[in-house]
Amino acid sequence: MNPFTGNPDLQFHFRQGIRWDAFVPQWEEGFRFEDGPRSLAEARELYEASLTEAGEYMDREVAPRARAIDEAGVSFENGAVVQPEGLLLNIEGFRKLGMMAMNLPREVGGFNFPFTVGAAFMECLSRTCTNTLLLHAFYQGPAAMVLRFGTPDQVERWVKPLAAGDLSGAVAMTEPDAGSDVGNVQMAAVEQGGHWRLTGRKQFITNGCGDVCIVLARSEPGSRGLEGLSLFVAPRREDDRDNYRVARPEKKFVIRGSATCELSFDASCAELLGRRGGGFEAILTFMNEARLTVGIQGLGLCEAALTAAKEYAARRVQMGRPISRHELVVDMLLDMEAETAALRALVYRTAELQDRLIGLERAGGSADERARLRRALRERTPLVKWFGSERTLWVTRTAVQVLGGYGVVHEYDVERHYRNALILPIYEGTSQIQGLMSLKDQAKWTLSRPWRLLTGAVAVEAAPTPLGDGLRDLAGEYNRALRSALTRSLGGAGLLRALAGREVAREDMAYALLCADRLVLMLAHVRAAEALCAHAAASARHRRLAERFVHRALPLLRMHGDIVRSGDRSTLEAIEA
Repeated sequence: MNPFTGNPDLQFHFRQGIRWDAFVPQWEEGFRFEDGPRSLAEARELYEASLTEAGEYMDREVAPRARAIDEAGVSFENGAVVQPEGLLLNIEGFRKLGMMAMNLPREVGGFNFPFTVGAAFMECLSRTCTNTLLLHAFYQGPAAMVLRFGTPDQVERWVKPLAAGDLSGAVAMTEPDAGSDVGNVQMAAVEQGGHWRLTGRKQFITNGCGDVCIVLARSEPGSRGLEGLSLFVAPRREDDRDNYRVARPEKKFVIRGSATCELSFDASCAELLGRRGGGFEAILTFMNEARLTVGIQGLGLCEAALTAAKEYAARRVQMGRPISRHELVVDMLLDMEAETAALRALVYRTAELQDRLIGLERAGGSADERARLRRALRERTPLVKWFGSERTLWVTRTAVQVLGGYGVVHEYDVERHYRNALILPIYEGTSQIQGLMSLKDQAKWTLSRPWRLLTGAVAVEAAPTPLGDGLRDLAGEYNRALRSALTRSLGGAGLLRALAGREVAREDMAYALLCADRLVLMLAHVRAAEALCAHAAASARHRRLAERFVHRALPLLRMHGDIVRSGDRSTLEAIEA
């Protein structure tokens, strides 16, 4: 099945759900380019034709190799990383199709497609072969960073070859003692005669065996925390020798076809990328885009697992009828369908926000509107990562349950989907980090205006219908829980200090931090429900999906809200003890 044209819900979003007119004219600067589309209709036709062609290739070539890529895994021979043959064939096919850099500008070899189109491509590719998605992402991803922060010479030397698929890249941020704690990065960067030398180790680097690496290192001696970090470009080979050492790739039971490497730098040659000392600010852009990509990766896995479970349930007969007619199995399948649809609605609403913001920045639009979009995108980014990780785990695990004993057998793909989903809550910022990010933003937003403690920090777009009432109830549960977490943390005196704009110490936020995981769960369900409910009027199916999701989410949010409001501090007491 073509994963683009054969997915009715994705087709709905592409044809009806996405508001292309809100950003495509800005992306194309009024359709003024000779080598670009000349109207909105022509642009949409181009997007659809490209995704259809990509989907045909995925169905014909990529999907048949997915299981073999997983089984072969990554090996290490004669000091070199060896990637599965099928994986390299898949990438070569996309290279020949010219589909290595859809979202980059045409002048560097891209298609200038909006991120929303790239999201549809990534969803389809993740559904077909997650390992291929991961390698494919490390052509355009590093190229976008060099394009954003590099000099014209760096763009010419690195971006164009990456966009063409002639080179692959990596982004090296994590170190053995600096994973989520970016401020603990120790890799040293020393300037010598106009050149830079990097010394240190990086760990868990996806495609660390690539041809070029974007490296986060400490360029300012004596600096601490997030200050004094810079980005660098380091070639894999320099003067026909290794510029840094790629150690044996990690042996994983997840994403087996993706090379996860340790890198060792010993006075390795590098060149500064962007502003010296601006490394953390620059890497944040990549981190946020990578987190959206992980959510989209999860969406593809959800769709693959849901489709496999439906097909199996329809043909598996037990007790005289297909299990697709047994109540408990049907209940699981319908919940899987609603969760997948909610994630898709959240993904494409967030992708649209990103495209609208980029479009306004290109067109020099209203500063107030850009600020509004930037805040909405900032709020939803950790939610996409959280929901696309944690709920994908549930969907793929439930698919295994539907297949029963066959669900854990290699000949059936759902065990691979479940294994590959296990990495999602871990890399590119754990689910707990997403909770802390979300809490930090919501607390700052709430405490900046005292009345938000009473009226609620989060508002939703809800129609005046029973379904809209349910959506408002979800938002109300979150707002009450957030208010309780903040007031129980700060107390009366602390609240007055915070409302006066004075800095709040971390220890004063201990109870709220303890609740961060529950709060991000609640807010992710609110925003996913909001995005899903926005399409409820489109058809009876969309209304059914929205109603099911909201009705199932409401008692879940009430339970977590009750736990937050309980004031249980036993965990904090254990820490103190």
